[in-house]
Amino acid sequence: MDELSGKSGIFVHHWDTDGMCSAALLLRELKERAEVETFTPTIGNFYLDQKDRKAIGEKNRDFVVVIDMALPEESIEFLKELGDVYIFDHHLQGKYDVCLHHNPVIDGKSADEYPSASWVMGEYLGKEPDMLSILGSVGDREKKLLDNEKVMKKVNSVLQRLNTDFQTMLEVVSLLDSSYKLGARDEVRKMPWFLMDLEEPSEILKRSDLRDNVRKLDSAIQAEVHAHIDETEPGVLYLEMESPYNIISTVTRQIAWANEDKIVVVVNDSFMEGNIQVYIRGPIPDSQSIIEAARDKGYSAGGKSDVVGMVIPDEDRGFIKTAMEML
Repeated sequence: MDELSGKSGIFVHHWDTDGMCSAALLLRELKERAEVETFTPTIGNFYLDQKDRKAIGEKNRDFVVVIDMALPEESIEFLKELGDVYIFDHHLQGKYDVCLHHNPVIDGKSADEYPSASWVMGEYLGKEPDMLSILGSVGDREKKLLDNEKVMKKVNSVLQRLNTDFQTMLEVVSLLDSSYKLGARDEVRKMPWFLMDLEEPSEILKRSDLRDNVRKLDSAIQAEVHAHIDETEPGVLYLEMESPYNIISTVTRQIAWANEDKIVVVVNDSFMEGNIQVYIRGPIPDSQSIIEAARDKGYSAGGKSDVVGMVIPDEDRGFIKTAMEML
């Protein structure tokens, strides 16, 4: 990224462990070479709302780097008005006409080879896998990463070098993700700067503030995971929850782990005022069609081959039924 040296810009990164670690990897590369701010969109939105646009656009910038966020075209076009746009991602998305759109998955590579944006970022920067690059992968795939023999060979090499294990990395992910799940957006924005110079997990593990977050969230998550879940159609599980926390992806993932042969649909209408969060996970026949149908309606939507996340206005709740029919 030599072309960014001496310039000023902003990183627009996802709020989860993968987004924060990916941003930290690039911050480490640009340290003392460029003037950078970090920014995460309104938590739960897979697009830039008007408040986000105002915040990002209040300064002149040379560049914008979008990290681990499959933003819709209108958000990308807005960013192009501010400066040169660079994208690093591994989600399903269209190919955008920007200075650089680096996403091996949409270029035809297997998603198994690129389990996280941090993996994509590390490879692009020419770095061997390290704690940050494997943390992003553990965060996005969690226990399913253990089935990926090719990636796990490199992950295990890093774990051995760090004198730690996979379970500890899962604990670290839980700590890092706690900020966004509680809606602590400013903490998410600061986290890449904290992570940037870390080479081992001890500094993360000993943060008492993150441990307090996790204790609060664990009880809320387990209450939802063990709630009654309806099998609305053969092979489709459906759960409606009312949580003030952004735990829908974790709840969906844990239910899916326990029901690997079924598609899990989880809905939460209590985290985002005026909007409904929808997460779908499992053996989805065609996730891209659902994502495109949601985006055609103007909704925020994104995902991967086995995951769909959407934000739907309260008044358009009927689209949930449409999405489930597409399953």
